Amino acid sequence: MSQDRSLPRGFQELEAFVPYWCHDTNDARRTARSTAQMADIQRFYDAVVARAEDGIAHCEQFELGKMPDDSERLFKLLLAMNHAAIAVEMHGQPRAHESVWPSAVRVTQGPWPYGGSNIGVLL
Repeated sequence: MSQDRSLPRGFQELEAFVPYWCHDTNDARRTARSTAQMADIQRFYDAVVARAEDGIAHCEQFELGKMPDDSERLFKLLLAMNHAAIAVEMHGQPRAHESVWPSAVRVTQGPWPYGGSNIGVLL
């Protein structure tokens, strides 16, 4: 992490979301969404959606696995935005209605960011 910033220049308004929403795995991002308050999910979603096109354009400059740390954190926020979108656009709440939590499904391997091409699920 940079001494003076955790996200690339120009994305300072998203800094406050890094500690809660920036995670390495799909399961961690899903857990963040599933355990957050809906108002916090909505606030995160609104902020990141407003900057998503700029964020994607920034991240597309780099290969996966070769991004500078600050750009990788931005990329992870964009991935988390997709999890927040499920709550905001589909469920209207952090988890699907009457869903079991915590879930017994865990993604154990996959294509992002540096794994193999197989996706494994542990039940």
